[in-house]
Amino acid sequence: MRKLMTATAGATLLVGVLAVSTAVAAPGGGRVQPPPAPTAGPVVSGTLDGGTRARQDGIVLKTRDDATVRTFTLTYPAGAVSGWHQHPGVVLATVESGNVVQQVGCRRNVWAAGQSFTEVDPHQVSNPSPTEPAVLRITQIVPVGATLREDVAPPRCRHHR
Repeated sequence: MRKLMTATAGATLLVGVLAVSTAVAAPGGGRVQPPPAPTAGPVVSGTLDGGTRARQDGIVLKTRDDATVRTFTLTYPAGAVSGWHQHPGVVLATVESGNVVQQVGCRRNVWAAGQSFTEVDPHQVSNPSPTEPAVLRITQIVPVGATLREDVAPPRCRHHR
């Protein structure tokens, strides 16, 4: 199979993100809207042939079968939360602007503009800013035809009450 590159443009899509869908009671009996969901820009997607092996400068990339490589911008509005989820394959994220909090299990990591991280375990990502968006550049390498996101239950951590 030859390598293909295609661009998917058009309306902004939700890419495997989950907004908390229930309203929360506010003091005084009012209701607070759930946090907004992150949104993705146009996706550029290609196929990496199975059996690809690349090793250079201490970095190894190896695929057994064909893999889909997707890259896109993911914008987290102020207060946005992804919900707990996991992905097949490997996700690489670079913070373009703002800050995000990535929670993996009971551990929290804060990532700022110019920093990169991976998403290979169940996790949740949020934008802690009450006013500014956070923008991520995402690259996913997943088996061809794989579901891009699976929602999972949050971990049981004492600080999550």
